Amino acid sequence: MTRCLALCLLATLPLLAQPAKFDAAAVERGRTQFKSSCGFCHGDDATGNRAPDLLRATSLSHDTDGDTLGPIIRNGRPDQGMPAFNTLSAAQLADMVLFLHKQAYDALHSASVPRDYPLKKLLTGNAAAGKAYFEGAGGCAACHSVTKDLAGIASKYTPLDLQQRMLYPAGPGRRTATVTLPGGKVMEGRLVHADEYEVAITAADGWYRSWPAATVKVEIHDPLAAHKAQMPKYTDADVHNLFAYLVTLK
Repeated sequence: MTRCLALCLLATLPLLAQPAKFDAAAVERGRTQFKSSCGFCHGDDATGNRAPDLLRATSLSHDTDGDTLGPIIRNGRPDQGMPAFNTLSAAQLADMVLFLHKQAYDALHSASVPRDYPLKKLLTGNAAAGKAYFEGAGGCAACHSVTKDLAGIASKYTPLDLQQRMLYPAGPGRRTATVTLPGGKVMEGRLVHADEYEVAITAADGWYRSWPAATVKVEIHDPLAAHKAQMPKYTDADVHNLFAYLVTLK
């Protein structure tokens, strides 16, 4: 989703929320794989060379666990001269995606936008209209409570951070999956990667496991499904008004 609220602040940089933690080893593996596979065209740091700057790509800002980037990397974009990288393992692909998210996160937080960006430059909506949207058409109240998970939310974050969390509420790694194997055995864990080729999880015992997608049944559990369903329906007014309401929750 591209909204004027985001564009007026950070030009075309993706708005990424603070991730729980970036696995440093995975990021470095991803960096090495990216440089080998993609650096010649996109630059070793993904900021562009013969091909576009990936840190400004909407496909990255909208990606979760490789759901957007994975198919692009796997299948390529022949019409734009990008080859397919369909020999990459699920682990290699997951590491590359994590590296790109880390690069974009670092770019955002080293940008010239101060973390104490003044509220008056962000606050252009109507709080009453935002409350009505929160409790009604937005469907926010179905999952959130202003007296529980959102209590004092405006005191916990700067206005800019609060806006980022509202528009892009999660970094990579929050989805889980239930995988049913051919023999009926069921395994559950954090979803690392899923596309038409492979599915991979980190199971409860901490081990990484992957399977060809065609051989297993997969049920993905996404706590942000409601957000993703609602985002295409947002108008700019909805975003401004909802933010104006959230900053009143001190």
